[in-house]
Parts: sequence; C-alpha cells; structure tokens
Amino acid sequence: MRQPHASPVRRARLYPATLLLGALSGLIGTLAHRAGAAGPIPYGLVIAFAMLIVSAWWSRSAAGPVGLGLHLIGSSSLLWLLMGRGPGGDVLIPIGSPAFTGFFDRRAGMIWLIGSLLAQLAVLAIPRSWLSGPGGSPGRPA
Repeated sequence: MRQPHASPVRRARLYPATLLLGALSGLIGTLAHRAGAAGPIPYGLVIAFAMLIVSAWWSRSAAGPVGLGLHLIGSSSLLWLLMGRGPGGDVLIPIGSPAFTGFFDRRAGMIWLIGSLLAQLAVLAIPRSWLSGPGGSPGRPA
C-alpha cells in the first residue's frame, strides 16, 4: 500500500526537528571524527559520516528537500562554529597540525568538514523514488 504524501503543514512541523537533528549529528560527528585517525583505519570518520547520512536521509524523506536544507544548515553551522578556537585556545576540528604524522591523522578535520557538506548534497541528489516515507515510497516512479 502506498503512503500518501505528507501535507505541507505536517512537513512544516518537522522543520525544527530537522534543524536540530542536523546540529546534533554535526556535534556528535565532530566528537567522533578523530577516533582512529592516527591508525590505519579512521573508524571515527566512518561512524560520523554514517550517522550524518542517515540523519540527512531521514530529514529528506520526512520533510522533503527543505528539511534536508535545514539539516544542512544546522550541521554546517555547528561544524564551522566548532572549528574555531575555544576560550583556552583548543579546537575540536584540528586541521593540518605538524603534530600529526599519519595521512588521516593530519587530514581528518578537513575530510570531515568538506565531506559532511558533500555527503548531504549527495542525499539531495538521490532520486525521490529511493526514499521511504512521506517524501516517496520505494518502487514509486520519480
């Protein structure tokens, strides 16, 4: 059975949730992205991107492209805010410090910043027929 399209009012009620979810996934991803960066497998980046993509996917399927745009604004705003120096001079997203020696160790911050934007744009580019829920049902023509 096909799910009916969500009404514009229902989608509009989800907009604050998508904005908050974007900020939350940006925060948790920022805290996780450096895990394993000094080793051969940057599992923190994998976890951070997986969480960000799943939350972006939900935002688009539940609230449409506007919901995904709000998700992008929430996550990107928080990421760029966390990139700055804190009161003690610390940063949560270090980029290219000479103290880092490995490939991912040195580049994890830049991969996270640019990759988070590209991952959410990729979710925007997927066909609506791949989504489930109010934005589209699998198997439905785009």
